[in-house]
Amino acid sequence: MNTSGDSIVKKILWMALDLAILYGSFMLAYVLRFHHGIPPENLHPFFSLAPWVGAAALLIFYFFDLYATTARKHLVQMLQSVIVSEVLLALVIMALSFWGRGFAFPRTVIFLGMFLETILAMSARVVAWSTHWMTNGKRRVLIVSTGSLDSARYCEKLARHAPGWFAVAGTATADQLEKEPDILDDVDVLLLSPRLSREHKEFVLRVGVRCGKEVLLVPDAYELFLAGSQWQQIDDLLVLSVTPPTLSAFQRSVKRLMDVVASAVLIMLTFPLMILLFVLVPLTSPGPALYCQERLGERRKPFVLYKFRSMVRDAEKLTGPVLASEDDPRITPLGRLMRSTRLDELPQLFNVLKGDMSLVGPRPERRHFVEQFEQNLPHYGYRMAVKPGITGLAQVMANYSTTAEDKLRYDLLYIRNYSILLDIKILFQTLTILFRRNRSAGVRREEVSKEAVR
Repeated sequence: MNTSGDSIVKKILWMALDLAILYGSFMLAYVLRFHHGIPPENLHPFFSLAPWVGAAALLIFYFFDLYATTARKHLVQMLQSVIVSEVLLALVIMALSFWGRGFAFPRTVIFLGMFLETILAMSARVVAWSTHWMTNGKRRVLIVSTGSLDSARYCEKLARHAPGWFAVAGTATADQLEKEPDILDDVDVLLLSPRLSREHKEFVLRVGVRCGKEVLLVPDAYELFLAGSQWQQIDDLLVLSVTPPTLSAFQRSVKRLMDVVASAVLIMLTFPLMILLFVLVPLTSPGPALYCQERLGERRKPFVLYKFRSMVRDAEKLTGPVLASEDDPRITPLGRLMRSTRLDELPQLFNVLKGDMSLVGPRPERRHFVEQFEQNLPHYGYRMAVKPGITGLAQVMANYSTTAEDKLRYDLLYIRNYSILLDIKILFQTLTILFRRNRSAGVRREEVSKEAVR
């Protein structure tokens, strides 16, 4: 049984191991660099910076979610996060060395130390991941859904997820499970579709817990609203306090301050690149460099969103409003590169500075698509309780091809659990998206079910 106490202990142990790897790697780098004794004047800068370097390493690893459990994670994606975090840490160390006037801190030691640190940090996580997999093996999953079409969707997701964690043992409806309880004998996990009725969910959950099975629940909007709720006592009555999915005045003020400062700094840093793209876009495809389009923002307030044009001019002249799809022929070669690296969204930093958007939040959509989604997803409008963002939890955790109903779950979860730390984690983890093509492939054309999110 996993408890919050166990989780905290594991995180502390991981932090201690990471510090040991970090300091050990640099000491080994010194030994390899200076074969006949380490000069004190070269060693002193490292010791003076060591506390700051250690603190920076722990923060960066935390923001890249490297202290979350390795269970059921995709190994390659986890190692990508390690590599990106180590690159950032190396930049921090060089900056600290420069600002601290640690010029006697040999650059060869920095590069060699970071190389060893990266190899050892990756190795530690490979060992932890492999140990957990060998201990638990593949978990046999029974998908409990409303029918074959519903089950097929989750079979595909389980097959795509980190290979080796799950094996689909079969599918069943709640009625079948009630008539044939022996189905549970050969499974370890029950995966519940959000399309099941409340009564069926309660029944399957009750049966699963009684039989000692793990139950994975795909939440609907009702269940997501309960996320982050606080329990209170009224006389001897236990109640849950569920507040509207929005931010407090203080949270809005702090978030706005962070947006203004960060967007101004990022505009200054990326301005030369934006000038280059402003020239290249019309050179590689006739038409304007910028693509301006009306989107709906906070409380449905319309605003003009800026992007570098990644499609041919007048791409929707014949088709009308349609979402970009995988391998969309309308996307230009330069546009495909910009989309895969998110460079087409750099002009949105000006939207953030103006106050139309935030750095982090649900992605803004056009009125046409909002009205379309709301016909099938009654709770879709809740995502407009906050400012839209350049990146968000849905962009970090999902794919471009993820359906609107699944992205809505992440957006609601973000609003329910909002914090400045969560925003910072999402910003850091956005960097890892650049390594994953499926995060920028386009939208898979799937129809959204009306019962998907009640």
